[in-house]
Amino acid sequence: SELHIWDLNIFSHMDWSMHQGLLKGLTMQDAAMQIKLRKELGEPLKIHVEPGDLVLLCVQKPHAAVGFSDGMRVSLQCFLQHR
Repeated sequence: SELHIWDLNIFSHMDWSMHQGLLKGLTMQDAAMQIKLRKELGEPLKIHVEPGDLVLLCVQKPHAAVGFSDGMRVSLQCFLQHR
C-alpha cells in the first residue's frame, strides 16, 4: 500500500488563511470534495509502506492511506514535541 502526502508548506496562520477555502474540505467526508482536493492539491509524495512499517508524519499536512484491500490497517495518533 501507499501513503500519499501533500506538502503545502503551511507554516503560519497567514499561510493557512491563503488556502482556507480548499483546506476546509479536508474535514469533509464527501466523495466529490475528495476528488476536488486531489485535483487541486496536485501530485502527492507517494511512500510505499510494507506490513510492520512505522510511519511518523505531521498530520497537519493532507495525507491519505491508499491501496490496501485485505488485512487490517492500524492507526494510532499521538503528539510528539521536539525542542
